[in-house]
Amino acid sequence: MKTYSTYLAAGWLCLALIGVTPLPAAAQDGSRGARIAVVNVERLLSESPRAQAVAARIDAEFAPRRQQIQAEVRRLRDLSEKLAHDAPQLSDREHLERSREIGDLERAVRRDQAVLQEDLFERRMEERSRMAERISAIIASLRAQQGVDLVLTRTVWHRPALDITDQVSRMLDN
Repeated sequence: MKTYSTYLAAGWLCLALIGVTPLPAAAQDGSRGARIAVVNVERLLSESPRAQAVAARIDAEFAPRRQQIQAEVRRLRDLSEKLAHDAPQLSDREHLERSREIGDLERAVRRDQAVLQEDLFERRMEERSRMAERISAIIASLRAQQGVDLVLTRTVWHRPALDITDQVSRMLDN
């Protein structure tokens, strides 16, 4: 839980930044104030058409592995049900062998699921990193084209007129 002093310090920092940010831009060009733009990078990385296309491509790439694991899970369930059904008729040795087989299969399935999740996470992060680099380049070019002095990527609130996220999204899709 954050204390009152933490919020107070954050408030003073915000006030200091608000007071200081326009000064350098105004000092460079006395005819106008600082031109600010806002880009919601998180929204671009998750909701843009490009991000959705990349997510669909990654899901398709990992679908065969996911289906293979689901088949193994079904096999594990079937073996477990068969063991439970046949248990009264099995000797102790047969019961032990089937139980070991089920345990080995269960460990293999869990391991495969963990590897799949790790590979999927790594692949998503690679694509996210590529998109972030592309977004950064687009923002830099837009900043130069439009004469923007400051581009914010995280805000608590901003005027909608400052938001160029949709413009960046359109350029990202090209």
